[in-house]
Amino acid sequence: MHRTWHLLSLGFCLSVGSLCQNAAPAPPPLAPLASFLGEWDCAGKFAGSGKAIEAHVSLRYDLDQHWILFRHDDKPPFSYHALTQWGWDEANKQFLMLVEDSVGGVRVFRAPVDGKEIVWTGDALGSDKPPAQRFTFRSIDATHFFTSYSVLRGNAWVPVDSSTCTKT
Repeated sequence: MHRTWHLLSLGFCLSVGSLCQNAAPAPPPLAPLASFLGEWDCAGKFAGSGKAIEAHVSLRYDLDQHWILFRHDDKPPFSYHALTQWGWDEANKQFLMLVEDSVGGVRVFRAPVDGKEIVWTGDALGSDKPPAQRFTFRSIDATHFFTSYSVLRGNAWVPVDSSTCTKT
């Protein structure tokens, strides 16, 4: 009797566990962005002036891995800061980036699914114009990535700044 009860309990737990696993939503497809997770120190320059820039960035999963929170903090003498969320837009089958920054800006960017590089294009929230800003993130190796920011002038993307980031 004891053995039968044990087997019935085990069977029930396995079937309920299986049902619960099947009912849980599938994790969002953020895997292509996982190489950017971590704490990073970035160094680069402004394209126009050649002036050096440095920043610390942090990227981590949040909200049950449905979003990646990305915090950007310039190092002195600059004071730009941004809080960004990277997620998945299921309806359009593409990545979504929301950017809020220390100058009061709110921007929305989108990117197609790609391998080691993600190219975000977008502009101010609510803009009905074609995307005029672009961020590029390219994984170099497990401890480095390259990032750049460009703006659209006429029909050409003009670089504003770029940096290489090293995992800390």
